[in-house]
Amino acid sequence: MAKKYVDSEIRENFKDFFEEKYSAEIMKIADHYPDEMSLRVSYEELILHFGDSFPRFLLDHPKRTFQIAQDVMRQMMGEDDGTDVKLRLDGLPSPRNKGIRKIRANDLTKFIAIDGLVRKVTEVRPRISKAMFQCLRCGGKTLVDQEFSSHVMEEPGGCSECGKDSSKSKMIYLLEESQFKNYQNIEVQETPEGLRGGDQPQRLKGWIEDDLVGQISPGDRITINGILDGTPKSIRGNAKSRNFDIFMRVNSIEVKEYEYDEVELSEEDREAIEKAAKEHDIFQKVYSSIAPSINKMDDEKMGLALQLFGGVRKRLPDEQKIRGDIHILMVGDPGTAKSQLLRYIADLSPRGMYTSGKGSTGAGLTAAAIKDEVMGESRWILEAGTLVLADKGIAAIDELDKMRSEDRSSMHEAMEQQTISVAKAGINARLNSRCALLGAANPKHGRFETHENIFRQIDLPSPLISRFDLIFAIMDKPDKDKDLEIARHILKVHHSGELIMNEREMDVDKVLEPYFTKEFMRKYIAHAKNISPIMTDECMQKIEDFFMDIRSSGMDTDTIPITARQLESLVRLSEASARLHLRKKVISEDAERAINVTRYFLNQVASSDGVWDIDLVASGISQSERTLLHEITNIIREQLEFYEEGVPEDIILEKAEEKGRSKTQVKKELGRMSRNGTVYKPSGNKYNLT
Repeated sequence: MAKKYVDSEIRENFKDFFEEKYSAEIMKIADHYPDEMSLRVSYEELILHFGDSFPRFLLDHPKRTFQIAQDVMRQMMGEDDGTDVKLRLDGLPSPRNKGIRKIRANDLTKFIAIDGLVRKVTEVRPRISKAMFQCLRCGGKTLVDQEFSSHVMEEPGGCSECGKDSSKSKMIYLLEESQFKNYQNIEVQETPEGLRGGDQPQRLKGWIEDDLVGQISPGDRITINGILDGTPKSIRGNAKSRNFDIFMRVNSIEVKEYEYDEVELSEEDREAIEKAAKEHDIFQKVYSSIAPSINKMDDEKMGLALQLFGGVRKRLPDEQKIRGDIHILMVGDPGTAKSQLLRYIADLSPRGMYTSGKGSTGAGLTAAAIKDEVMGESRWILEAGTLVLADKGIAAIDELDKMRSEDRSSMHEAMEQQTISVAKAGINARLNSRCALLGAANPKHGRFETHENIFRQIDLPSPLISRFDLIFAIMDKPDKDKDLEIARHILKVHHSGELIMNEREMDVDKVLEPYFTKEFMRKYIAHAKNISPIMTDECMQKIEDFFMDIRSSGMDTDTIPITARQLESLVRLSEASARLHLRKKVISEDAERAINVTRYFLNQVASSDGVWDIDLVASGISQSERTLLHEITNIIREQLEFYEEGVPEDIILEKAEEKGRSKTQVKKELGRMSRNGTVYKPSGNKYNLT
């Protein structure tokens, strides 16, 4: 049975504690009040000073003990009861640090801590705490404390001086003599890494007062410490339900500043990670641990492995920021396991979020100002979307091609600047979206056509595509040997599932088991993310040589093979490789790995007639096609002097052939120009410029 303390003991305990440890801080509050009004104390300090008994009593009876503690602080400051000083407590031990879904009835009125992700935040508003009323009959004044959870102002039943009740004496409210507090409403939800598969994140509302307001934004990962309170739900009339809505009276907030600090690493975990990183084939073991049930796709898995670790986010001397997150787009035929890979990566990342573009709006992905019911009134609230909630993690968005174009355009800022700007209903805010984006889409016509350039079959706008560091095209082509391998692998996967269902795990083929478990991979990534490697001279020289060689190759063909964007991608991929190896330096081996992955992507997507042309990605038109377009446009413009109703196709083909162009090439370009509206057919097989 825990010891119980009477008020005099509580007062004496706090008096000794404050005088011994915090007398200077309390006097500083007195000098700077009301700009400073809080004393922050950690639970560990209470344990060291009092032992276990009194701090436990404080957590079980917080309202009473905090009031006495704050009275003691006021007395030390030499202030009266009107001075509103606060004792803020943080650093609660794990038994008192609960998940939202673990809150139970016996937690009501107790002091607890909740870890969560900020989902909604209201604007800061004044809220009356003590209302002053004056009697019109005798002039007497009555101060009425206002209930925290009520949205209706409580009035006095009568005058405290003349004794007349409210029916016989009119009481008027005095605004200038009433006391107000700043307040803010927030809503936190469970973090994605704390959820089991398929669980919907549960939410908890919190009420913030005084100097705590305005400190957090949607998407922040925080721990809120406070008293769990509840109010009965209202039903018909003034009747109250037996069911309660719970909320937290927030006493203190701990904002998590460091990446992945919610992933707990023991000393044994760190030793195991350090040992694994020294293995010569660690990169292969990491990428082969990504969805082993999906056959092959080694190049794609290499890119995904580097995305999990990411590059280094940099702040420049002029306050500009360069993103370190790696964005990847996967475009593939149906049945090529794109969705499975996305879900696996979102589950593997310590801060992964998965959503489908088909069911997502721009506001749902970024952020939105919404109207919500707060304390009985309709208020505008800022609500975070997927890209904000995935801050410092990975946002996996499936079916990007099914999204509306206006919703897709909302992602541009999030991908490059890594912020989300909201301006609506008087709310102007900029939220962090420092996440890597992994997108998946199907080809324009449902399946890749072998005779057409791959990039033309990606049904996404060029401004969006150009923001991806890597683009993988996954094609399903008939191939006897490959098909046999896939068939055997899929059958093996299903057979293994049947064995597990029949509790015969020992018979499962070891090939289907990841080398590193998901739990170990999450810890590995979290540990590696705290390393900020620096490029060596050899690494920079290797990247520079590759960039210059490829750029110079475009001089002969008058094309732009790669741009500075690909150069920055190479840096990010190299840094990710160094992090994966837990190296503090980026060496030439890391640069070589980044070059190989980039080369694979450019050969697939940015190649025109065997020549790299990044204009395909940046604008959707290669340099050679742009030149041909200008030639055809000039031919039509010149011939319109002779053919007012439109230039016949035969004439265009003849003039283009004189310039060394094949008829097939020109016909194909004319068809494309017709589709995009550059030319039109006024009649028959004649062409005119729009």
